[in-house]
Amino acid sequence: MDPEAITTITVDSYSTLVDVNSQEDVLNEYVDGIEDAENVSQLWRSQYILYSVIANDIDGYRPFWDLIGQGLRYALEAHGHDVSAAVRDEIQRTVYEERLAVFEDVTDGIDRLADAGYDVYVVSNGTPRMLEHLLAAADLEGVVTDAVSADEVETYKPNPVIYRHAAERTATPIDEILHVSGGTMRDVWGAKHAGMRTAWLSRPEQRLPHESLGPSPDLVVEDFHDLADRLA
Repeated sequence: MDPEAITTITVDSYSTLVDVNSQEDVLNEYVDGIEDAENVSQLWRSQYILYSVIANDIDGYRPFWDLIGQGLRYALEAHGHDVSAAVRDEIQRTVYEERLAVFEDVTDGIDRLADAGYDVYVVSNGTPRMLEHLLAAADLEGVVTDAVSADEVETYKPNPVIYRHAAERTATPIDEILHVSGGTMRDVWGAKHAGMRTAWLSRPEQRLPHESLGPSPDLVVEDFHDLADRLA
């Protein structure tokens, strides 16, 4: 991939900028007697992602905050934990607003990309309020040009609608955008299918499995500093 062909960089939010595995620690803190927090956390995450994909298919859009709450309730009940709505709300606020676990490379790494002349945007399923909390926690206000939320088109990743909307919002030809995403390959495949260049951010400590259902990313990087080095 020719770095000179890229004019705008878009980045995913949860699992890319912040570590969603922090859910496990918060579950241990708030759920009395829990011994399976890791399994509950994994089901919580996979369930609300599943809900987002189903919402696309049935025209059943709900704000991402609502889907996260529904996923938490499902995961707790599936593992036999009776937790009140008030406590579930507190768990959700703690993880996604009050104690966002920002990866160490994010703030300085994205600052390097902006200093190199790239416009950087966040493109996320998260609501505008969620993204305000994220940008503040990551100290990216004034570094990231803007945040693009699924709320704007009421469509979730990996539907091509949200990526094409991001291209319009950034006023960039879609093939001049590099979309960076960590976690599973779902977001990479969606962005690539829509016409973006893609970079899969695979931090070594996470030991993420390589998936091959969709198209391969243009780049595989270890963190945002690695990406800045590669684009330089």
